[in-house]
Amino acid sequence: MSSKSKEPFRHNYGFRFRETPEYEIAQIHGIGWENTISTEYDWDGLNRGDQSSFLFQYTLSGRGMIQIDQQTHPLLAGKAFMVWIPGNHRYYFPADSDHWEYMFVILRGERLATIIQELIGKLGYLPDFTIDSPTIRTLKLIFEQAKLRQITDGYLNSLYAYQFIIELQRSTTFEKSSSEIPESILKTVHFIDLNYEQLVNLDEMAEISGLSKYHFLRQFNRFMGLTPLEYLNKLRIEKAAVLLKTSEQTLDEIAIHVGFANGNYFSKVFRHWVGMSPGKYRSEQGLATDNLFLR
Repeated sequence: MSSKSKEPFRHNYGFRFRETPEYEIAQIHGIGWENTISTEYDWDGLNRGDQSSFLFQYTLSGRGMIQIDQQTHPLLAGKAFMVWIPGNHRYYFPADSDHWEYMFVILRGERLATIIQELIGKLGYLPDFTIDSPTIRTLKLIFEQAKLRQITDGYLNSLYAYQFIIELQRSTTFEKSSSEIPESILKTVHFIDLNYEQLVNLDEMAEISGLSKYHFLRQFNRFMGLTPLEYLNKLRIEKAAVLLKTSEQTLDEIAIHVGFANGNYFSKVFRHWVGMSPGKYRSEQGLATDNLFLR
């Protein structure tokens, strides 16, 4: 995607539609892909004169800088920043950088402020994203649609705006691809997948990973988006859901089969993950699938 070129360029697209949804809904105000080499690129968030907007900007190559609340941070490849305009920030091209290549999207909408405040609270102002992450792939998709002039009305524009917001929200719970997950965690996940029927405990998992229990817990939660025991229970419930739909086993038999100590605890965990009791799930005709995937 990145050109890695020092030649400056600008590919920007703005959107102003007369026909838009009547309710207060998010809209993409602009999107772009740029490469700058000029120190004249310098934006002060308190002196832009723009109306209330959310800016997401992602560095592809080179280096930029941002100052937020009097602290200055480098913006290298893989680093994004998220700011509300107007706001107390300044981002700029530093004199000692040879180029700064980035993509950005600007969103507007009356109801965006609360959503963005929550996202920044979870991700921080300066989140990291890999180039193949769902968030950046969505940014690329929207840019390409803009380039091809396929965003043709306010309703479609809003659809893409919320698609991007949803990917940002999803990244707050799980953003790692399997290639990024440490071998110690992948080894433990494989062990759990093969031994979920047994009463696997946390000490066993940590031992398999080769990490201390404390470090194992932090790493597993960071890369899998769940605690080890949550992952184990999720897997057991998915397996149990198959048996509920395809076997004649009793609830107690299924509970033991997938690794739970008893039917009562199994029912409690099942309800937590699925939102209904195992018995209701088994009899529910509206759920026309034999497999259930949980997150």
